[in-house]
Amino acid sequence: MNKSTAFCSAALLVIASSLAGTTFAADTKPAAPAAAVPVAAVPAREITKEQAVEMALKAHPGEVTKAYQDTKKGKQTWEVKINGTDGKKWEVHYEIKTGALVSEEGK
Repeated sequence: MNKSTAFCSAALLVIASSLAGTTFAADTKPAAPAAAVPVAAVPAREITKEQAVEMALKAHPGEVTKAYQDTKKGKQTWEVKINGTDGKKWEVHYEIKTGALVSEEGK
């Protein structure tokens, strides 16, 4: 075996060892605690006004009277106002950044 082949073999062995060590280290990490909210319930990216309207109508069927950007509890939100089929007027706020429900109020 010449020096070039030996060097390449040693380099591959070092790389393979470091990758295997990373894999084994990842397997030994403790499991993350379960999230309180299912991941599928909260989008991981910004939501559009149309998505906020769709989510609000699923929660409170009726007629949307307004949908616009607002600030609620210090967060940028989509505010959706609905005349609900249940006879209530709903105001629902979804955080634009995550799609999480910030507040909902029926009058």
